[in-house]
Amino acid sequence: MSLNESCICGRSHTRLSSPLLAAVVTTLLALTILSTNANAQTAPSWVGNLLSENSTITADPTLTAPEAQGLGLKFELLYSMMNDQDPLNTDNDVISLVATPTTIGVAVRNMLPGATVASLTDQINLKYYLPGFPDRSTCNGGSPRIQLYIDPGDGSGPRNAFGYVGHAAFGAGCIASKWDFVDLSNLADATPYWDLSQFVASGHPAAVCNMTCTWTQVVAFFATLPNSHVLSGGVYDDSCSFDALACGKAYYDLLTVENRTLTNKQDTVQGPTQ
Repeated sequence: MSLNESCICGRSHTRLSSPLLAAVVTTLLALTILSTNANAQTAPSWVGNLLSENSTITADPTLTAPEAQGLGLKFELLYSMMNDQDPLNTDNDVISLVATPTTIGVAVRNMLPGATVASLTDQINLKYYLPGFPDRSTCNGGSPRIQLYIDPGDGSGPRNAFGYVGHAAFGAGCIASKWDFVDLSNLADATPYWDLSQFVASGHPAAVCNMTCTWTQVVAFFATLPNSHVLSGGVYDDSCSFDALACGKAYYDLLTVENRTLTNKQDTVQGPTQ
């Protein structure tokens, strides 16, 4: 985020009184400090400790083949992720996970050949429901998150980009006790959902961000890697083993990754549970 310069101007000859001028200066200074702090966000301790951060997961193409051409490959449910019903509306098909120190859950699908990061603009969405106290009520520990498995196309090998679910960096601002919808791929959204640290750490140039990137910055970053392409993507929930606030049941719906949205059981196949 950046602070736009403000101009107090006009053709009126009315002069600002000293108290008012002081108030204006104080407000601008406070906004500057807030903006600076936002740009210098400190990564929480769990960053770099995600259980599946080095995952090479792709869906089984023989299981996830679409019913008809053009529908897109299905999502494969892995480990403890399962089909379920919306607890607030049993007519609605969803997926869910009960996160414990020994369970994780993933719903992942493969991309079309050659899918680019830019082509996913407005096509990475998730609706989530955290029941709230005494059950799960936060997106702590980096879960849930959208994880994209991306080949940079330069021979260095694929790695992951992380999109933390919430309404601020690192999954902050999650909403509990009601369904909440997040769009992590909107060019007009200045929320720094994304973490590209695996690519920065491997020597790729950080365009203008590292662990707190907007979608616009993510697209710009991979534009510097013209041969890059996305191999798979999905929702990952795997942090309960090291963060108690990430334990408990969570429900997911309307998961969109590229050209398919998970809306009912026909959009999923059950994969290995171990």
